[in-house]
Amino acid sequence: MGLHRFTMKYESKKLTRHICMALSAAALTLPMTAYAAESAEEEAVYDLDTVEVIGQRPISQPVETPVEPVAEERPNVYAGGQIARESTLGVLGKRDFMDVPFNVTSFNSDLIENQQANSVVDVIVNDPSVADLTLSTVSQAWMIRGFKAQQQDTQLNGLYGVAPRFYGGTEYVDRVEVLKGVGALLSGMAPNGSLGGTINFIPKRAGKDPKTSVTLSYGNKTQFGQNIDISRRTDDGKLGIRINLYNNKGGALFRDEHVNTHSGFVALDYNTDRSRTTFDFGAISNRVENAQYRLQINKNIINQLGGKVPHVDRNAKFGAPGTFRQIRERFGMLRTEYDFDKNLMGYAALGMRITNQDTLNNEFMMNRIDGRSRITHRYNNQINKSISGEIGLKAKVDTKGIDHELTLAASQMHYKRYMFQNQFGNGAPYFTNMYAPEWKDVGSWLGSYTKRTPLNDSETLRSIALSDVMTTNDGRWTFVVGGRYQQITIKNYPNPQSGSGRQTQYSEYEEAKFSPAFAIVHKLNNKVSLYANYIQGLKDGDEADTSASNQGEKMKPFVAKQYEVGAKFDFNKVATTVSFFSIKTPAMLLDPVTNIDAANGEVRNRGIEWNFFGEPKKGTRLTGGMTWLNATYKKTAGGVYDGNIQEGTPRYTAVLGVEQDIHGVPGLTLSTHMTYNSSTYVNQANTLRVSPWMRWDLGARYRFNAGDTPVTVRADVYNLFNKNYWRALDRNAVFLGAGRTFMLSVTADF
Repeated sequence: MGLHRFTMKYESKKLTRHICMALSAAALTLPMTAYAAESAEEEAVYDLDTVEVIGQRPISQPVETPVEPVAEERPNVYAGGQIARESTLGVLGKRDFMDVPFNVTSFNSDLIENQQANSVVDVIVNDPSVADLTLSTVSQAWMIRGFKAQQQDTQLNGLYGVAPRFYGGTEYVDRVEVLKGVGALLSGMAPNGSLGGTINFIPKRAGKDPKTSVTLSYGNKTQFGQNIDISRRTDDGKLGIRINLYNNKGGALFRDEHVNTHSGFVALDYNTDRSRTTFDFGAISNRVENAQYRLQINKNIINQLGGKVPHVDRNAKFGAPGTFRQIRERFGMLRTEYDFDKNLMGYAALGMRITNQDTLNNEFMMNRIDGRSRITHRYNNQINKSISGEIGLKAKVDTKGIDHELTLAASQMHYKRYMFQNQFGNGAPYFTNMYAPEWKDVGSWLGSYTKRTPLNDSETLRSIALSDVMTTNDGRWTFVVGGRYQQITIKNYPNPQSGSGRQTQYSEYEEAKFSPAFAIVHKLNNKVSLYANYIQGLKDGDEADTSASNQGEKMKPFVAKQYEVGAKFDFNKVATTVSFFSIKTPAMLLDPVTNIDAANGEVRNRGIEWNFFGEPKKGTRLTGGMTWLNATYKKTAGGVYDGNIQEGTPRYTAVLGVEQDIHGVPGLTLSTHMTYNSSTYVNQANTLRVSPWMRWDLGARYRFNAGDTPVTVRADVYNLFNKNYWRALDRNAVFLGAGRTFMLSVTADF
């Protein structure tokens, strides 16, 4: 089917104008180009089942093949189809996982769809180096190698500052790439300063064949979802369009929690012999009511708890009725690449995002061991605006015995936040009991909220990066040398914070750092690859906690230094990576004597990672691994915390995912997923911890043809045994794991 025109109406004329300007600017920039190393066409796709011709079967007769075609543009997938072989590594470009001097995993849409993953966290927790810190439907947070990260620090197609800031849905995502470890050279500093790793979203693209897919889903607590996925290309194959529309409404993970989501995404791509251009646009409306929140524990009672967080009912609620978060997010991104010749390529990317947020939340503080707790509310109204761009050149130079791949890149991200918050509304905190809470009516207790959006703060990140990837002619050795010079500018503007009793003052903060990187890969043969790296990360300095005597004080940028060695094994049907790492960075600690919160000492995160994936036997697919992490404080003032384990970091984590095709019932697949976290400390003094826990999920899917229409039915139960457990955060806070939930869906491909 030919496709020559695309028309889109969008509610915000201002954003449309901005995106049009972005398109024009990028088009006039130096002609940009695709990395010359285009992946060769797959010689063989490792199919999940036996291929057979569909079309002459009676209605409802099962088939053995996956019925959904795989787009030719997707990178080669590994055996089993769940993991992509190729990852995007910033200035290093797209590379096969055996050629990468880092531990990286790329989860394909097959895994996302078959696990019915609704959020980015649902996907990345398949990696044993990732710990889930998501509180509720309003929160998307995780930990990689012991360092916290949030949705704000994700990339879209390799660019920071464009992906949705608060919404973590996956309906438009074809691949989620997880790079473990720091990486200032690769993509620069993350906007929110995460150091443990990088999450990159690769949007869905139009495949070779037309596609119209409709999915209807139902979850517990009357949650209904509808998704339409449409893909088309022009007759000449140059222009492709993919549209995803999504609607979801009903109950969420926790009691009384309710979600209402509407989203639309458009992905365009245009390819010629010498250029490749993509454009992505998305609009999201998401409202969550009565969300679950964390439980904070007053530090004065910790010693009375006997070292463990008190037990509560699995249906315990720490989110007050009447709380909500309403967001509207709109984003667009243009990326283009141009081959000047076979040895020189230019590229550029430009993206923008506008986020409106309106939030009323609560804090739940346990003040006494009998359960007496304090409830406070905060209303926050804000607008976030971000514009981000990147431009670069890649050149290939052949010297005697060494092939060089040189990259020069420059990037800039500018972010503004217009915000005003009533810290406690018009009412004072009130008290209840965590074991039998009695809630105040929010409307009568707090009264009206003040809605204002003055300019609160801005952040500008500028950087220049230079790298050289040197490969011997036989391909056995690869050396990476490079560095990134980055400038950080942060401005805070006068802004009265109602209820806080203080007025923020204007301040300007500017720092610059150079972050070097060195890495090496040695291929012993086609099956074994050894690697090592030294690389630095950069994070803008934290602010002193509001409870500290120096509240609001801004620290200088934190530099993280990583040493890593590892080995990768590719046995055609199964691949595995073993890595050893050490990351050192300054630590923010509250001095118990002076009550000053500052960069006090350092935290050293050392660990061993083992992860694997593949299809060792036809019809049996595996993903998973184990991580041992030792995150300890060193060189603290007076040695108060020396040797203590960093709060929120489990010593051991393990995940195992298994899929088994039932050959006696063609089209039927059963699956299970296990997650284990060891005991984890909640406070810096290591006097309070949560118990270890293990969670099992169980799933099934069935593929069949309804006439000429391929249909897939999926059913999943999460937390099968209704495990009641705590997860640890930091600074004396914990959150309750979700109880048993389920999801049922039907997908038809027309």
